[in-house]
Amino acid sequence: MTPEQASARAALILIGRLVKLHGLTVEEAVTAVAQRRRRETGPHTHLVLAEAHAVMAEALAPIRAAIDAFRPMAQAAAAAMAELSRTLRQTTPKATAARHDRPAWATPYGPPPRRR
Repeated sequence: MTPEQASARAALILIGRLVKLHGLTVEEAVTAVAQRRRRETGPHTHLVLAEAHAVMAEALAPIRAAIDAFRPMAQAAAAAMAELSRTLRQTTPKATAARHDRPAWATPYGPPPRRR
């Protein structure tokens, strides 16, 4: 769907809701949506904005419910990862401190062989 098609579909949804929920005529609803699109003010442009917010709230309600359902799991996962990070930070310096027989850049296999 192109942006123009999406915009036209959204306008039709808003027009239908204005007619059904606010008792506007089709002409009044079309004019209000067109005025709002052009950023003009009219007698019914505030209704267009209110209906746009209502449509978005209805569309986002299931997503908000899912986010709220996952929030405790995400918080528990974050706490577990923080605990794991603390544990790894405590054990890492001990493992690296035991190895000081050569500099970090030196290899245990000696220098590379020379070409002849």
